[in-house]
Amino acid sequence: MPDYSVIDVHMHTYPTAATAIQAMGGSPTAGFTGTIEELVPFMGRVGLEKAVMVNFTPVADMMDASLANLQPNLSQSHREGEEDRIRREMTGRVKRRNRWTCQVAKEQANLLYPFIGIDLIMDRDAIVEEIHECYREGARGIKLHPVVQRFSLDDERLWPAYETAERLGMAMLIHTGPYEGQSGENARPGRFIAAAQKFPHLIVIMAHCGGREYFRDAVGMSKEYRNLFFDCCGIVPGNPEPGDPSNEDMLGLFRAIGTDRIMFGSDWCFRDPVPDIQRIERLGLSRDEQRHILRENAITILQL
Repeated sequence: MPDYSVIDVHMHTYPTAATAIQAMGGSPTAGFTGTIEELVPFMGRVGLEKAVMVNFTPVADMMDASLANLQPNLSQSHREGEEDRIRREMTGRVKRRNRWTCQVAKEQANLLYPFIGIDLIMDRDAIVEEIHECYREGARGIKLHPVVQRFSLDDERLWPAYETAERLGMAMLIHTGPYEGQSGENARPGRFIAAAQKFPHLIVIMAHCGGREYFRDAVGMSKEYRNLFFDCCGIVPGNPEPGDPSNEDMLGLFRAIGTDRIMFGSDWCFRDPVPDIQRIERLGLSRDEQRHILRENAITILQL
């Protein structure tokens, strides 16, 4: 581990271990249970000074399950009323998770920073209102996951969110690339070009450096749009498997994007940050490049 503290810009936290384990598919994938009570002492033990909680509530599957349970013989007006009720229920889930994230960040000030979620089940006014309310509660950014939330980065229904975040100075951290065997086409960096052109002052962090299938896109966009930044979450695993990019490959990618544009992220509680930090130290980066990726860029870009 480095002789300075590290900042992690990509962590997931949950109110209870049961909720986290459910999100991990029924068992702790890296031995963590996702609670704040677990995270805070862990950060102290391994030298993590600050972390960004990129919490969002993926309600698409829940929405489909609830709709599927509706009686098939409902009248049109009754069905529309039930669909509206379910939509309001899902919106409530999104809001409750956001409030919890902001409250935790207040309780762990200068240690944990809140990024909140929005979802396209919410209409334009609801999205804008939620961003404003969370901003007043201390939210520093917004997390989007096009694959599990089932939208594309060029979906213009996101424009109000992008516009509001840009105006408030909030960052947008976006999952890019495939996810758990699902296509990442709607989360390909190139899908963000229209938004990057329309919102040139929006601070955007493309998670996973664009996704392994789209590293070339990420490099190209980094040259074209100076408001785009990247995190290296999950792409420099401490225990690489056959077929994973080599140290030389990752060194080339980081330098092609620019080591002043990349921040460290771990995906805790789904992953252990320590092996990935140690791998970054072995890539062949200069000490200054390492320090920028593991710490300084987050301070500069996100003003932590």
